[in-house]
Amino acid sequence: MEVNHINAGYESENGYISVLKDVSLTVNRDIILGIAGESGSGKSTLAAVLYNSFRYPGTIRSGEVIFDGKNLLKMKPNELRKLRGTEISFIPQAAMNALNPVKKIRLQFYDMMIAHNIKENDFDSKISSSLELVRLQENVLDNFPHELSGGMRQRVVIAMSLLLSPKFIILDEPTTGLDVMVEHDILLDIKKIQRTLGLTIVFISHDLPILFGISDAIVMMYGGEIVESGDYEDLLRNPAHPYTYQLLKSIPLIGTKIDSSMIMKGIAIDFNHIPHGCYFHPRCNFAVPKCSDIHPELKQTDGKTHLYRCNRYPEWSRNAKLEAIGT
Repeated sequence: MEVNHINAGYESENGYISVLKDVSLTVNRDIILGIAGESGSGKSTLAAVLYNSFRYPGTIRSGEVIFDGKNLLKMKPNELRKLRGTEISFIPQAAMNALNPVKKIRLQFYDMMIAHNIKENDFDSKISSSLELVRLQENVLDNFPHELSGGMRQRVVIAMSLLLSPKFIILDEPTTGLDVMVEHDILLDIKKIQRTLGLTIVFISHDLPILFGISDAIVMMYGGEIVESGDYEDLLRNPAHPYTYQLLKSIPLIGTKIDSSMIMKGIAIDFNHIPHGCYFHPRCNFAVPKCSDIHPELKQTDGKTHLYRCNRYPEWSRNAKLEAIGT
Protein backbone atom coordinates (compact mmCIF):
# COMPACT_ATOMS: atom_id res chain seq x y z
CA MET A 1 0.00 0.00 0.00
CA GLU A 2 1.20 3.48 -0.92
CA VAL A 3 -0.33 6.39 0.98
CA ASN A 4 0.37 9.69 -0.73
CA HIS A 5 -0.16 13.20 0.68
CA ILE A 6 -3.34 12.57 2.65
CA ASN A 7 -5.02 15.68 4.06
CA ALA A 8 -8.17 14.93 6.03
CA GLY A 9 -10.19 16.29 8.93
CA TYR A 10 -13.67 16.99 10.24
CA GLU A 11 -16.38 19.50 9.47
CA SER A 12 -17.65 21.30 12.56
CA GLU A 13 -19.91 24.22 13.48
CA ASN A 14 -16.83 26.42 13.40
CA GLY A 15 -15.63 25.18 10.05
CA TYR A 16 -13.18 22.55 8.86
CA ILE A 17 -10.69 21.14 11.40
CA SER A 18 -7.57 19.70 9.81
CA VAL A 19 -6.29 16.48 11.43
CA LEU A 20 -4.13 14.54 8.95
CA LYS A 21 -1.57 16.81 7.33
CA ASP A 22 0.19 15.61 4.19
CA VAL A 23 0.58 12.04 5.48
CA SER A 24 2.57 9.73 3.21
CA LEU A 25 3.81 6.23 4.00
CA THR A 26 4.51 2.86 2.45
CA VAL A 27 3.33 -0.50 3.78
CA ASN A 28 5.56 -3.26 2.42
CA ARG A 29 4.28 -6.77 1.87
CA ASP A 30 4.44 -9.47 4.55
CA ILE A 31 5.20 -7.16 7.50
CA ILE A 32 3.45 -5.74 10.54
CA LEU A 33 3.57 -1.95 10.42
CA GLY A 34 2.85 -0.40 13.80
CA ILE A 35 1.33 3.09 13.95
CA ALA A 36 1.85 4.70 17.36
CA GLY A 37 0.95 7.90 19.14
CA GLU A 38 -1.09 9.27 22.01
CA SER A 39 -4.87 9.44 21.87
CA GLY A 40 -5.73 12.38 19.65
CA SER A 41 -2.73 12.04 17.35
CA GLY A 42 -4.77 11.05 14.28
CA LYS A 43 -4.22 7.27 14.28
CA SER A 44 -7.85 6.17 14.03
CA THR A 45 -8.58 8.86 11.46
CA LEU A 46 -5.73 7.47 9.37
CA ALA A 47 -7.07 3.91 9.81
CA ALA A 48 -10.49 4.96 8.50
CA VAL A 49 -8.89 6.71 5.53
CA LEU A 50 -6.80 3.63 4.68
CA TYR A 51 -9.96 1.52 4.57
CA ASN A 52 -11.96 4.27 2.83
CA SER A 53 -14.53 4.16 5.62
CA PHE A 54 -14.01 7.81 6.62
CA ARG A 55 -17.49 9.35 6.59
CA TYR A 56 -19.09 12.72 7.29
CA PRO A 57 -18.33 14.80 9.30
CA GLY A 58 -14.98 13.35 8.23
CA THR A 59 -13.67 14.81 4.97
CA ILE A 60 -10.69 13.81 2.83
CA ARG A 61 -9.41 16.97 1.17
CA SER A 62 -6.66 15.43 -0.95
CA GLY A 63 -4.35 12.46 -1.39
CA GLU A 64 -4.55 8.85 -2.51
CA VAL A 65 -4.37 5.35 -1.04
CA ILE A 66 -2.94 2.94 -3.61
CA PHE A 67 -3.61 -0.72 -2.82
CA ASP A 68 -2.25 -3.22 -5.33
CA GLY A 69 -2.28 -0.53 -7.98
CA LYS A 70 -5.83 0.70 -7.26
CA ASN A 71 -6.73 4.00 -5.58
CA LEU A 72 -9.16 2.99 -2.82
CA LEU A 73 -10.37 6.57 -2.45
CA LYS A 74 -11.60 6.65 -6.06
CA MET A 75 -13.38 3.28 -6.05
CA LYS A 76 -17.16 3.01 -6.39
CA PRO A 77 -19.20 1.49 -3.50
CA ASN A 78 -19.76 -1.80 -5.37
CA GLU A 79 -16.03 -2.13 -6.09
CA LEU A 80 -15.21 -1.49 -2.44
CA ARG A 81 -17.69 -4.11 -1.24
CA LYS A 82 -16.03 -6.74 -3.43
CA LEU A 83 -12.60 -5.75 -2.12
CA ARG A 84 -13.42 -5.64 1.57
CA GLY A 85 -13.17 -8.96 3.30
CA THR A 86 -11.60 -10.70 0.32
CA GLU A 87 -8.47 -8.56 -0.16
CA ILE A 88 -8.44 -6.12 2.74
CA SER A 89 -10.08 -6.32 6.17
CA PHE A 90 -10.57 -3.95 9.08
CA ILE A 91 -10.78 -4.72 12.81
CA PRO A 92 -12.11 -1.79 14.92
CA GLN A 93 -11.25 -0.75 18.47
CA ALA A 94 -14.06 -2.66 20.19
CA ALA A 95 -15.34 -6.03 18.99
CA MET A 96 -18.95 -5.05 19.70
CA ASN A 97 -18.59 -2.30 17.09
CA ALA A 98 -18.08 -5.00 14.46
CA LEU A 99 -20.67 -7.54 15.66
CA ASN A 100 -24.45 -7.52 15.43
CA PRO A 101 -25.68 -7.80 19.06
CA VAL A 102 -28.97 -9.50 18.12
CA LYS A 103 -27.57 -12.22 15.86
CA LYS A 104 -25.77 -15.40 16.82
CA ILE A 105 -22.15 -15.62 15.72
CA ARG A 106 -22.83 -18.40 13.20
CA LEU A 107 -25.34 -16.28 11.29
CA GLN A 108 -22.90 -13.38 11.16
CA PHE A 109 -20.31 -15.63 9.52
CA TYR A 110 -22.98 -16.82 7.10
CA ASP A 111 -24.01 -13.23 6.25
CA MET A 112 -20.46 -12.37 5.30
CA MET A 113 -20.10 -15.37 3.00
CA ILE A 114 -23.51 -14.83 1.39
CA ALA A 115 -22.54 -11.21 0.67
CA HIS A 116 -19.47 -12.48 -1.21
CA ASN A 117 -21.27 -15.29 -3.08
CA ILE A 118 -19.47 -18.15 -1.34
CA LYS A 119 -21.01 -21.55 -2.05
CA GLU A 120 -23.13 -22.80 0.83
CA ASN A 121 -21.32 -26.14 0.80
CA ASP A 122 -18.11 -24.30 1.78
CA PHE A 123 -19.58 -22.39 4.72
CA ASP A 124 -18.74 -24.79 7.53
CA SER A 125 -15.25 -25.67 6.34
CA LYS A 126 -14.28 -22.01 5.98
CA ILE A 127 -15.65 -21.16 9.42
CA SER A 128 -13.83 -24.11 11.01
CA SER A 129 -10.52 -23.12 9.42
CA SER A 130 -10.91 -19.52 10.53
CA LEU A 131 -11.82 -20.40 14.13
CA GLU A 132 -8.88 -22.79 14.33
CA LEU A 133 -6.48 -19.95 13.50
CA VAL A 134 -7.65 -17.96 16.54
CA ARG A 135 -7.94 -21.03 18.81
CA LEU A 136 -11.72 -20.94 19.29
CA GLN A 137 -14.05 -23.92 19.65
CA GLU A 138 -17.03 -24.14 17.30
CA ASN A 139 -19.49 -23.91 20.19
CA VAL A 140 -18.99 -20.11 20.16
CA LEU A 141 -21.03 -20.06 16.93
CA ASP A 142 -24.26 -20.67 18.85
CA ASN A 143 -23.76 -17.70 21.16
CA PHE A 144 -24.82 -14.09 20.91
CA PRO A 145 -21.90 -11.62 21.20
CA HIS A 146 -22.86 -10.53 24.72
CA GLU A 147 -22.60 -14.15 25.91
CA LEU A 148 -18.86 -14.23 25.13
CA SER A 149 -15.99 -12.73 27.08
CA GLY A 150 -14.18 -9.69 25.68
CA GLY A 151 -11.24 -11.81 24.57
CA MET A 152 -13.48 -14.35 22.83
CA ARG A 153 -15.39 -11.60 21.04
CA GLN A 154 -12.12 -10.12 19.80
CA ARG A 155 -11.00 -13.54 18.54
CA VAL A 156 -14.34 -13.94 16.73
CA VAL A 157 -13.82 -10.59 14.97
CA ILE A 158 -10.28 -11.61 13.97
CA ALA A 159 -11.65 -14.94 12.68
CA MET A 160 -14.25 -13.07 10.63
CA SER A 161 -11.58 -10.80 9.18
CA LEU A 162 -9.63 -13.90 8.05
CA LEU A 163 -12.66 -15.80 6.76
CA LEU A 164 -12.25 -14.91 3.06
CA SER A 165 -8.44 -15.05 3.05
CA PRO A 166 -7.51 -11.35 2.68
CA LYS A 167 -3.82 -10.51 2.52
CA PHE A 168 -4.02 -7.05 4.12
CA ILE A 169 -5.57 -6.31 7.53
CA ILE A 170 -5.91 -3.05 9.45
CA LEU A 171 -6.24 -3.40 13.23
CA ASP A 172 -7.27 -0.25 15.12
CA GLU A 173 -6.35 -0.80 18.79
CA PRO A 174 -7.78 -4.35 18.75
CA THR A 175 -6.90 -5.17 22.36
CA THR A 176 -8.35 -2.03 24.00
CA GLY A 177 -10.19 -2.88 27.22
CA LEU A 178 -8.84 -6.41 27.53
CA ASP A 179 -6.87 -7.60 30.55
CA VAL A 180 -3.12 -7.97 30.16
CA MET A 181 -2.99 -11.78 29.91
CA VAL A 182 -5.78 -11.97 27.31
CA GLU A 183 -4.13 -9.13 25.38
CA HIS A 184 -0.80 -10.96 25.43
CA ASP A 185 -2.33 -14.18 24.09
CA ILE A 186 -4.16 -12.39 21.28
CA LEU A 187 -1.01 -10.54 20.24
CA LEU A 188 0.92 -13.80 20.07
CA ASP A 189 -1.83 -15.28 17.91
CA ILE A 190 -1.83 -12.25 15.59
CA LYS A 191 1.94 -12.54 15.14
CA LYS A 192 1.72 -16.28 14.49
CA ILE A 193 -1.17 -15.90 12.01
CA GLN A 194 0.69 -13.13 10.18
CA ARG A 195 3.80 -15.29 9.78
CA THR A 196 1.84 -18.43 8.87
CA LEU A 197 -0.40 -16.82 6.23
CA GLY A 198 2.05 -14.22 4.96
CA LEU A 199 -0.27 -11.34 5.82
CA THR A 200 0.45 -7.64 5.64
CA ILE A 201 -0.85 -5.91 8.78
CA VAL A 202 -1.24 -2.30 9.87
CA PHE A 203 -1.45 -2.39 13.67
CA ILE A 204 -2.54 0.85 15.38
CA SER A 205 -2.03 1.40 19.09
CA HIS A 206 -1.06 4.00 21.69
CA ASP A 207 0.72 1.27 23.66
CA LEU A 208 4.41 1.30 22.68
CA PRO A 209 5.40 -1.97 24.42
CA ILE A 210 2.73 -3.74 22.34
CA LEU A 211 3.93 -2.21 19.09
CA PHE A 212 7.62 -2.82 19.69
CA GLY A 213 6.79 -6.40 20.62
CA ILE A 214 4.83 -7.17 17.46
CA SER A 215 5.93 -4.81 14.66
CA ASP A 216 8.59 -4.99 11.98
CA ALA A 217 8.43 -1.24 11.35
CA ILE A 218 6.97 1.70 13.28
CA VAL A 219 5.34 5.01 12.35
CA MET A 220 5.11 7.61 15.13
CA MET A 221 2.32 10.19 14.82
CA TYR A 222 1.82 13.48 16.59
CA GLY A 223 -0.56 16.28 15.74
CA GLY A 224 -1.87 14.47 12.68
CA GLU A 225 1.49 14.10 10.98
CA ILE A 226 4.30 11.55 10.91
CA VAL A 227 7.14 12.65 13.18
CA GLU A 228 9.29 9.52 12.86
CA SER A 229 9.26 6.18 11.05
CA GLY A 230 11.56 3.26 10.39
CA ASP A 231 12.49 -0.27 11.43
CA TYR A 232 11.48 -0.91 15.01
CA GLU A 233 15.08 -1.59 16.09
CA ASP A 234 16.21 1.80 14.72
CA LEU A 235 13.48 3.63 16.61
CA LEU A 236 14.03 1.59 19.76
CA ARG A 237 17.82 2.03 19.87
CA ASN A 238 18.28 5.39 18.12
CA PRO A 239 15.12 7.52 18.26
CA ALA A 240 15.56 10.67 16.18
CA HIS A 241 12.55 12.59 17.49
CA PRO A 242 12.16 13.72 21.13
CA TYR A 243 8.54 12.52 21.11
CA THR A 244 9.63 8.94 20.46
CA TYR A 245 12.44 9.25 22.99
CA GLN A 246 10.22 10.65 25.76
CA LEU A 247 7.54 8.01 25.19
CA LEU A 248 10.16 5.26 25.34
CA LYS A 249 11.60 6.72 28.56
CA SER A 250 8.11 6.71 30.10
CA ILE A 251 7.69 2.93 29.74
CA PRO A 252 7.97 1.30 33.18
CA LEU A 253 10.51 -1.54 33.32
CA ILE A 254 10.95 -4.00 36.16
CA GLY A 255 14.00 -3.17 38.24
CA THR A 256 14.50 0.33 36.82
CA LYS A 257 13.39 3.76 37.96
CA ILE A 258 11.48 6.01 35.58
CA ASP A 259 13.39 9.17 34.69
CA SER A 260 10.98 11.80 36.04
CA SER A 261 12.64 14.50 33.94
CA MET A 262 11.44 12.74 30.80
CA ILE A 263 7.78 12.46 31.82
CA MET A 264 5.63 13.93 29.06
CA LYS A 265 4.24 17.28 30.14
CA GLY A 266 1.01 18.85 28.94
CA ILE A 267 -1.70 17.18 26.88
CA ALA A 268 -2.10 16.04 23.28
CA ILE A 269 -2.35 18.74 20.64
CA ASP A 270 -5.59 20.71 20.23
CA PHE A 271 -6.36 20.64 16.51
CA ASN A 272 -8.24 23.93 16.88
CA HIS A 273 -5.07 25.65 18.10
CA ILE A 274 -2.04 24.27 16.28
CA PRO A 275 1.27 25.61 17.68
CA HIS A 276 3.60 27.56 15.43
CA GLY A 277 6.79 25.83 14.36
CA CYS A 278 7.19 22.26 15.56
CA TYR A 279 3.86 20.96 16.85
CA PHE A 280 5.59 19.14 19.70
CA HIS A 281 7.78 22.00 20.97
CA PRO A 282 5.45 23.10 23.85
CA ARG A 283 5.91 19.64 25.41
CA CYS A 284 9.47 18.90 24.32
CA ASN A 285 12.27 18.70 26.89
CA PHE A 286 14.84 19.60 24.24
CA ALA A 287 13.10 22.55 22.59
CA VAL A 288 14.92 25.84 21.91
CA PRO A 289 13.48 29.13 20.58
CA LYS A 290 13.90 28.18 16.91
CA CYS A 291 11.59 25.18 17.47
CA SER A 292 8.63 27.57 17.77
CA ASP A 293 9.52 29.39 14.55
CA ILE A 294 10.27 26.71 11.95
CA HIS A 295 8.02 23.76 11.17
CA PRO A 296 10.37 20.82 10.47
CA GLU A 297 10.22 18.76 7.32
CA LEU A 298 10.43 14.96 7.23
CA LYS A 299 14.08 14.03 6.64
CA GLN A 300 16.23 10.91 6.42
CA THR A 301 18.81 9.86 8.99
CA ASP A 302 21.92 8.07 7.78
CA GLY A 303 19.74 5.02 7.17
CA LYS A 304 17.54 5.14 4.07
CA THR A 305 14.39 3.98 5.82
CA HIS A 306 14.61 5.98 9.06
CA LEU A 307 12.70 9.28 8.73
CA TYR A 308 12.30 12.03 11.32
CA ARG A 309 10.75 15.50 11.68
CA CYS A 310 12.94 17.55 14.02
CA ASN A 311 15.01 20.73 13.60
CA ARG A 312 17.45 19.75 16.37
CA TYR A 313 18.46 16.20 15.45
CA PRO A 314 21.13 14.92 16.05
CA GLU A 315 22.03 17.72 18.51
CA TRP A 316 19.26 16.92 20.99
CA SER A 317 20.11 13.20 20.79
CA ARG A 318 23.74 13.81 21.81
CA ASN A 319 22.55 15.92 24.75
CA ALA A 320 20.14 13.19 25.82
CA LYS A 321 22.93 10.58 25.81
CA LEU A 322 25.16 12.86 27.87
CA GLU A 323 22.37 13.30 30.42
CA ALA A 324 21.88 9.54 30.55
CA ILE A 325 25.60 9.01 31.19
CA GLY A 326 25.54 11.68 33.90
CA THR A 327 22.72 9.94 35.79
